[in-house]
Amino acid sequence: MIRSRWLLAVSIAGFGSTLVWAVAAQTGGNPAQQPETSQIPTFQTNANLVLLDVVVRDKGKPVEGLRQSEFQVLEDGKPQTITVFEEHKATEVQESEKAPALPPHVFANFPRYRITSAANVLLLDALNTPLNDQSNARAQMLKYLHTIPAGTQIAVFTLASRLRMISGFTTNVAMIEEALNLGRTPAQKSLMTDPSGDLAEKQADAAMAAEIPEMIQEVNDFRQDRQTFQTEQRVDITLGAFLELARYLSAVPGRKNLIWVSGGLSGALDPDLSRLSTYQAARIGPAERMVNAELSRARVAVYPVDARALLTLTDSNIANVVAPTEMGLAADMQVARGEAVQNDVTTPQQWGDSQQEMRLVAADTGGEAYYNTNAVGKAVADAIADGENYYTLGYAPSEAKNDGAYHTITVRLEEGKYELQYRRGYYAEDASVARKETPRLSPMTEAMEHGVPPLSQVIFEARVLPAGDAELHGVQPTPGLAGKPPEPLQPPLTRYFVDYSIDPHQLVLKDLPGGKQQAELEVTQAVYDAEGKRLNFSDAGLEVTLTAAQMARDLQSGMRVRQEIDVPAGRVWLQLGVRDATSGRIGTEELGLNGRE
Repeated sequence: MIRSRWLLAVSIAGFGSTLVWAVAAQTGGNPAQQPETSQIPTFQTNANLVLLDVVVRDKGKPVEGLRQSEFQVLEDGKPQTITVFEEHKATEVQESEKAPALPPHVFANFPRYRITSAANVLLLDALNTPLNDQSNARAQMLKYLHTIPAGTQIAVFTLASRLRMISGFTTNVAMIEEALNLGRTPAQKSLMTDPSGDLAEKQADAAMAAEIPEMIQEVNDFRQDRQTFQTEQRVDITLGAFLELARYLSAVPGRKNLIWVSGGLSGALDPDLSRLSTYQAARIGPAERMVNAELSRARVAVYPVDARALLTLTDSNIANVVAPTEMGLAADMQVARGEAVQNDVTTPQQWGDSQQEMRLVAADTGGEAYYNTNAVGKAVADAIADGENYYTLGYAPSEAKNDGAYHTITVRLEEGKYELQYRRGYYAEDASVARKETPRLSPMTEAMEHGVPPLSQVIFEARVLPAGDAELHGVQPTPGLAGKPPEPLQPPLTRYFVDYSIDPHQLVLKDLPGGKQQAELEVTQAVYDAEGKRLNFSDAGLEVTLTAAQMARDLQSGMRVRQEIDVPAGRVWLQLGVRDATSGRIGTEELGLNGRE
């Protein structure tokens, strides 16, 4: 924990930072009083434990009072021994330990959630949803809000060019309503999915084709290449967003329901690579395995909701028409002239494929898919109900191995007459190998973006003070520029000292000879303006070696690290991050500077 006294700074050569050992003040708490996130059950293949949240229904109603002996779990067809069994009911409430009061200028990334049996996350996906359907889904949600059961916790996120948290977990209906209000989170045109968005371009292509008929094939080829590129962009952004969400939710106890209101999927979340094409499996397979593993560890059930509502097979409205790709420029010329396009079997097939993906993603994660219905509110209500009544089963695989293979899971009940929802499998990934296989995904870079949800996989406090503050007791800034700005910083600049107190309980330590232990850390700071532009950035890799006595002290008072960064004038945001390089676990916290809280 950070105190008012910071003593005995010891430089660590070669890492450009300082490790600060401090004697804890008599006032205040210590990391032992922090929320024990390490005690929260999580999916850990490395720890030889698999946790499943199972929803059991009988004719649509939850089934209560089942015993452990009535369940049977099979992995890859082989029976497993259930070692964890819990029943969750709507009347139960879990609450993370309240964070202690912090002194001025001190910030912390404690989990801050008071939840019922499951936490509910609403993701409004503008990236994969046409504009008109976004507005329809939003209107239905606003209508449904006042029927949400009291005490239900919902967080609201949006996805366009990146993931944004609009509202953290709250039971305040008015706050959720404000988050969904069009004035605050307006519907956004999806350049990937709105076919009428490039009407002028279609008209130009049609005019060119009319004058030079032999160019039709070249134009069609160009269109196909662009469509492939846009689809790949959608998949990359969607995968990145779900990775951020999974890591954010990993600090929240119990089951999480991710209600994904979207206009269609692109194979981005299908955990079974055998269902992908050879090209898709090679290109996005490693990233999909990583996302699947993180969703599993965080115990996230995905509830895809088709925002397109009741689909029609024909539409003469130029604003809504979707021309089949195979019709190529001929169909585009009809659109450009404002003529109706009669959809043939291709478009219904595309819709069917999208809905099949929704069913597979829901089944594989333990959720449920909703499509061909205007009742978006009902879909949310059903997801919340599932999260209020479920069973948690845990087992240690009899043939555990980090082989990277997809392992199927089957849950059975003695009666055999109930409807079951649960995760259908997982990738037995070695986390270190997974990180090496997916260099294009940088977890720390993504976690440090402005507005990204805070992470609590590694708990820390940070005292943030400008140079010259009396609490620094005359500590002088290091000469030269602090940070690596992408562009020259405009003066005046203020040097800030960031003094971290990191809880070692969340770190994976290496045992060294002589009873010593070593932590490998990455400590990062990033400065952003109001538009989300990165102004400055600093990053340090640390190898911290501790004696037994030092470790005992740090377990009580926290592991101390000091960093410096230059901040320009004006309202800016400072993102702080700590990553345990051994386990890959991340903690982040964002705060406002220069008058912005």
